[in-house]
Amino acid sequence: MKVKQNLRVRIDADSMERINHWTDIAAGEWSCLGSVSDEILVGDVRLMDQVCSAASTELSQEALATFLVTHPQPELVRAWIHSHGRLGVFWSQQDEACIEGLANDTYLVSIVVNKKREWKARIDVWQPFRLTFDDLPLEIRLPDQNLRGECERLFNAHVVEMAPVLMPDWRGGKQLPQQQGQPYRGGWPDFDDDLADWR
Repeated sequence: MKVKQNLRVRIDADSMERINHWTDIAAGEWSCLGSVSDEILVGDVRLMDQVCSAASTELSQEALATFLVTHPQPELVRAWIHSHGRLGVFWSQQDEACIEGLANDTYLVSIVVNKKREWKARIDVWQPFRLTFDDLPLEIRLPDQNLRGECERLFNAHVVEMAPVLMPDWRGGKQLPQQQGQPYRGGWPDFDDDLADWR
């Protein structure tokens, strides 16, 4: 994995919704595994047999082995997600031990969440050096429905943008080429600099 300055973890919206539901349902902790693409995108989260309490979660080793053997791409299973229930989000000693137990030849993405919708994300690398990247940004990736063309067609068919009416400015402010009340296409001019002078 190449380490970049803008390293971040992304998760697809479907997986995040499942995680939130499982967190709401659980009285205490729970955990699951997920797949990770080369773009550090977590998805395909899977819940499996486990024993949980208010302060711990332990996956069934038999269920874990079966999951990895039957998974179509076990090499992509590089995410461990778990909840702390009503507690804060942090890495406990048990969490650290679980992360070490899930060590592999690439990297592991770990995410901890709670019922307040707080989260914490990290990436652990074991080869060629042992590294941990903690407090990484977590972004939810919304599905791309490829609607840009349709949205542009509907917008142009139904929306008429009128040019704004500008007051004359003794400082030589900008004026639009269109007359008042004429349809305007091409976006609004940038007035940020002018407005900054009035603040």
